[in-house]
Amino acid sequence: MKRDRTLLSHTASFRRVVLTLLLCLSLAGCGTSDVLIPDGSAPIYYGTIDNIDNVYDGDTIRDVAILIYPFYSPTPGMSEAQLILWPGIERRTDGIYSITDIRIAGIDTPEKRPIRENRTEASIQREKERAEVAIDFLKQLLIDNRKDDGTLGFVIQNPELDKYAGRTVADVICFKDGVSTDVAEALLEAGHAVVYDGGTKTHDWGAE
Repeated sequence: MKRDRTLLSHTASFRRVVLTLLLCLSLAGCGTSDVLIPDGSAPIYYGTIDNIDNVYDGDTIRDVAILIYPFYSPTPGMSEAQLILWPGIERRTDGIYSITDIRIAGIDTPEKRPIRENRTEASIQREKERAEVAIDFLKQLLIDNRKDDGTLGFVIQNPELDKYAGRTVADVICFKDGVSTDVAEALLEAGHAVVYDGGTKTHDWGAE
């Protein structure tokens, strides 16, 4: 899957305005599906995790509960039969959720369990160390943007099924106090990620 991060950067300001409007309305008790989303803006979903350790590595968050069909404001045009397109369907009191691992779209970060083939121990160790730094960065980003009640939540856009079963690739945006943060952009700017289109990985995270 190809994601043009440059294009996303150019549209970031517009998306922030849309997200601010939609999420403020949602927090006020109005479902986001009650709002007419402007052309060019993808529908948004809200995901939460139970524990910060659900952050598996710098670009993957495990066991995210995504509210995809709120009973208080059903998504227009979506029937419950269509929900089978999402992995890990679970029915709760307030709606239907997808419990899925999220792979942050458009980026690649170091692996905490690197591929060892044709590599030196020093190279492997460097990648492991860089992976831990990326993990800590993502954890802190989620912690800094948690809700007042302690909920670790974030917005998900443009979800697509990953090539690995049970995982979803999506844009992830943190939102707090009227400010939105594109998680992929933050990781890229901090040097903990590189642009990745879903194909063969070419970046050497173990290089000196």
